[in-house]
Amino acid sequence: MPLASRSRSSRLDLLILAAISLAGVAAVVFPARFLVLAPPCLVTLATGQSCWGCGMTHALVAAAHLDLAGAWRANPLVAVVLPLLVVVYLRFAIRTLRGWRALG
Repeated sequence: MPLASRSRSSRLDLLILAAISLAGVAAVVFPARFLVLAPPCLVTLATGQSCWGCGMTHALVAAAHLDLAGAWRANPLVAVVLPLLVVVYLRFAIRTLRGWRALG
């Protein structure tokens, strides 16, 4: 892969990592504002029925505040989704930071 396209890709990965990290910080620091800005469930809007993911944003914000009972009430699947998100985020962060360091 040419160096120019590799560095462009690495910069995009770093930008995505920063955006995801900023969203996580916003969910912890400004939970009410974050929840207002979260998009509505498209399945619920289209069908009027709740989907398996409904309440997941509320559950993740509650878990970020260590309110595990509130997270479970919002959506019990948070027990599966949260650990998976943490693993995916950490793997992406490590890959991105290693790639960024290799370019420098």
